[in-house]
Amino acid sequence: MRLSSLLSKSFFLLWVSCLTVETLQAQTEENDTLPRWKHERKLGVLLNQSSFNNWLAGGTNNFSGTLNIDYILAFNGEKWSWSTTLDAALGYAKTQGNSDLVKTEDQLEIDAILQRKTKSAWNFSSSFNLKTQNAPAFLYVQEGNEIVKSKTSAFFSPAYMRLGIGIAHDKGDTFSLQFNPLTARLIVVDRSFTRQLTQGETFFGVAPDKTSRWEAGATFALQSKIELIKNVLLSTRLSLITNYLDEFQNVDFDYTGSLNMKVNDYLSALFEIQLLYDDNALADLQTRQVFGLVIALPF
Repeated sequence: MRLSSLLSKSFFLLWVSCLTVETLQAQTEENDTLPRWKHERKLGVLLNQSSFNNWLAGGTNNFSGTLNIDYILAFNGEKWSWSTTLDAALGYAKTQGNSDLVKTEDQLEIDAILQRKTKSAWNFSSSFNLKTQNAPAFLYVQEGNEIVKSKTSAFFSPAYMRLGIGIAHDKGDTFSLQFNPLTARLIVVDRSFTRQLTQGETFFGVAPDKTSRWEAGATFALQSKIELIKNVLLSTRLSLITNYLDEFQNVDFDYTGSLNMKVNDYLSALFEIQLLYDDNALADLQTRQVFGLVIALPF
């Protein structure tokens, strides 16, 4: 059995388990018998639609939808604190004249941080991060009168796993910062993507006919939430990674900024921008922008 197939089933079961813990309205709860435990869950659908009829300026009818899932489980004790977050999204668009659904959004990220509290503002910490995608991605190329599609990535191809040791500082749910001078990162891909590579080519940094790549380096991560005005929340996430073993001067970064404008408990407008640089994947800046209406669902 292929590695990606086994891991796909394992993480699918993990995701389903997280989703089926409880199915109540999106809220933050604290168990009366375990006041130090807290969890928060959100489920939403982002919708976007355009329609044209006799529109001389031109345009193509299209509809897109994205399912977003956020889950946080946290423990805050006298000496230890621990938090785990799940951030998942999957979206598709249907355009008139195209029989295929085109993927517009895909992310699956799990982040866990364990802290040993000290008397200072900084705590000793260890963190784990897993980042991959939920479904295959395709590249569409026009060849004559036909559109040919080829698979460019898939679930766990690539998958980034990172384990680090360092220090952390946080202020409740509004701000947190981690610095890990000792970090190990593993990049995993399916061999089907590297089997046909030629000498000197790589797939997300993985060499020909290989399935993984190890790195050792340092990481810096920051998360913040600021309420600009009532019902308008600005969320920021930034991570910086450098590799001690290869081209130390090259710093990979991932920045996501989102502006959530709440209308009521069920409706909100969302604007999000992501800037990504990873020279193992593409030696250029990658950008992603999202704007639409979010409908909160019972969860």
